Amino acid sequence: MEQYLAAHAGPLMVVFVASFLQSITGFGLVMIMAPLLMMFYDPKFAVILVILIASFGNLSQALMLRKETAFHMILWLFVGSLAGQPLGHLFYRSFPSEFIRLWVNVIVLFSITTMLIANWKVRQCRRNTLITGAIAGVTSVSAGIGGPPLLIYFASTDMTPAVLRATSITFFAVCNVCVLISYAVTGVNVMPAFQEAVMLLPALLSGIGLGYVVFPHIPSKLFRKILFVVLYIVCSYSVYTTLIK
Repeated sequence: MEQYLAAHAGPLMVVFVASFLQSITGFGLVMIMAPLLMMFYDPKFAVILVILIASFGNLSQALMLRKETAFHMILWLFVGSLAGQPLGHLFYRSFPSEFIRLWVNVIVLFSITTMLIANWKVRQCRRNTLITGAIAGVTSVSAGIGGPPLLIYFASTDMTPAVLRATSITFFAVCNVCVLISYAVTGVNVMPAFQEAVMLLPALLSGIGLGYVVFPHIPSKLFRKILFVVLYIVCSYSVYTTLIK
């Protein structure tokens, strides 16, 4: 047990904080895990690990939130994501690990900046839903991060926070499982990452459980902003160190 904690202390803390945030807001699980876990694992390995952990967390929460989910929107987002996944595989297979690290951090930095200072408005319609799903498919496969396109798109909808939260988590659950299947079909070995993901499950479940307990009592917007500042610093440093190599 002591060896396990010593070897996984950093990743366990990252997964705990990320799952805690997502259980409160519906977002943040992958955006926190992806850049931070790349400090402990090879970037390409970390992409698969992030998708696996996210799948475990999203599936468990999707079952609890099914009554608040906008399934009609998920259908078109999912169709779009299927169209975008081949391009994501091309990115993942064509570029080295350091480029993947840079790609992930740039996506996160762009997303944080957009959420904090931009005021983009995207009209909600079937075409834009398909486009959003396609972009999410590309970023999910290539970087393990499907959330940023949805964050920008959902910010323009009239969904209540509860429906937005449930719809986001359920879409991620479906999309991530599909991404994992596509990895296996294209010959990517996901078993080493699966074994590591199982080791990190206690932190995932603890974060989700604590988040649901404190959800009625915590100012989630303030909490998200603090974490965004931390992520901004970490990602900026990671981009800098990658570029100067």
